[in-house]
Formats: sequence, C-alpha cells, structure tokens
Amino acid sequence: MTLVMKSVLITAGLGLLLIVYEWNIMGKKKEGVTPSDKRNLRDLFFLTLGACALVAFAVANLA
Repeated sequence: MTLVMKSVLITAGLGLLLIVYEWNIMGKKKEGVTPSDKRNLRDLFFLTLGACALVAFAVANLA
C-alpha cells in the first residue's frame, strides 16, 4: 500500500466512524432519525469524500 492509499483510508475510516456515531446519537432522540437528520448525514458523507480527495491530492504532491 502506498502512502496516499493509507492516508485516504484513514480519512475515510474516520469520516465513516463519525457518521456511525452521529447515526447512533440521532437514533436515541425521542423522535428518532428525521429526514433533516438524513440530509445532515448525507452532507457529512460528501464532506468525507471531499476530505479524502483533499488528503490524496496533498499527500501525492507533498510526498
């Protein structure tokens, strides 16, 4: 595995861990997971993808 792949996988793992944590917190609310909560999770997923791309670009150009 290259350094770029390792960095992207670590970033993706942290992002997905945050999504799972948020899902569990949202599920414990009295009203459960609402449609706006699902939109927030979708946006967090896209932010994770963007962060992975940014990390891949930075590591590839700096290493």
